[in-house]
Amino acid sequence: MPNSANSWGNGIRPMGIDPALIRELAAKAKVLGLAHDPELSALAQQTLERADQQERLLTPDELHRLGNESGVDPEPLQQLQNQAETLVDQARTQLLAAQPQLIEPGGALYPEPRAEACWRDCFHFLRVCCYAAAAGKPQFTDPHGMAALGELYAALGVPVDGLLLALHNLQQLSTRAYAKQASSDEVMLLEQAFVELQNEIKGCVITSC
Repeated sequence: MPNSANSWGNGIRPMGIDPALIRELAAKAKVLGLAHDPELSALAQQTLERADQQERLLTPDELHRLGNESGVDPEPLQQLQNQAETLVDQARTQLLAAQPQLIEPGGALYPEPRAEACWRDCFHFLRVCCYAAAAGKPQFTDPHGMAALGELYAALGVPVDGLLLALHNLQQLSTRAYAKQASSDEVMLLEQAFVELQNEIKGCVITSC
């Protein structure tokens, strides 16, 4: 994601990369498309856009505001958000236990700044999936922003396969944690948001190649 562009650029970097192009793509790269969804109220759009611009999780008041509109119970989502950093750490541990070579010399997530960029992106991906679940809108991505993200990842040589593995682990951990308190329908919303995101990442990277 844009805030990780510099970190992804550390270490192995494609030859002849244009810093101006990277800055341009980073400015355009965007995941969330709900800020202009006509099916959401203006207040819901503004709430999501503000949180996304500030790159943060939703506040309890924002979760209740969105829940009043979507019918999604805000309390389980608040509990999930409280675990966000822990869940990302667990996803990292699982991935590296299964594939330690990813962070070794020559691995997709080597050197360390590239691995850190991956975990940071996973946090932000979880964040926007929580937005989607709170709004009851699992089809939530921005097509133009995702296209720019694909171009950015391609330009920086981001190891998308490794990133997607981490994201898949995060999906499993997050939905399992959410299911302890949320209804099955609400868990499905979160799972669908993760699936939508992973499919869009795959699609935008293939298109950009």
